[in-house]
Amino acid sequence: MSDASAPKAQPLGIERRTRSIILIGATLLLAGIALAAFDDDLGRWSAVAGIAMLFATLHRFGRLGAD
Repeated sequence: MSDASAPKAQPLGIERRTRSIILIGATLLLAGIALAAFDDDLGRWSAVAGIAMLFATLHRFGRLGAD
């Protein structure tokens, strides 16, 4: 088996960082939903930011898979 056909290993640091950002985005989303229940503008913006963060990082996480 040649080096060109060997599967490429992704650095663990990138995957670990992406998982951490997903966790932060999910926490921000849940906190935003909880705050928005009390009619708070900060909660609404936190929920929107959490959704945007989750969207971006889940896309990035999906792109880390096998080529």
